[in-house]
Amino acid sequence: MRLILLLVFALLLQAENIEITSKKFEASQKELISKFLGSVVVKRAQDRIEADEVVIYFNKKHKPIKIVAKGNVRFSIVDKNKKRYSGSAKQIIYFPNKKEYLLRGDVHIEQMPEKKKLFAQEIYLNLQSSKLNVQGSYNKPVKMIINIEEK
Repeated sequence: MRLILLLVFALLLQAENIEITSKKFEASQKELISKFLGSVVVKRAQDRIEADEVVIYFNKKHKPIKIVAKGNVRFSIVDKNKKRYSGSAKQIIYFPNKKEYLLRGDVHIEQMPEKKKLFAQEIYLNLQSSKLNVQGSYNKPVKMIINIEEK
């Protein structure tokens, strides 16, 4: 119980709160990790991630350094310019100190309000700079669909 309170307190000390709900919770003070299992929902500011499993990695000062979501991952992420990115991936890694997301494995993303659709194997999203770095593979190249309105 003491470990759970310590980990929750560490999350609250961050500049932005991260709220996580799940069906099951496990923690290891030795490994500096917390695992959330079953219908996991992660909320940070306007961002939302849903997954089967989320693991939070902490540094020795019990500050979260990496959050990994995997299994039926769905997301809605907003950058500093208020662009919303929604979609799915096999895995999402969030680096709280850098405000960066790494989306991996069959990534499907829609950027709003432009309604651009992007399909790739890996997308790196920096929330501060609003920059995307997209990687495909030989079998699955990057694909973008842009809605052009003609008048």
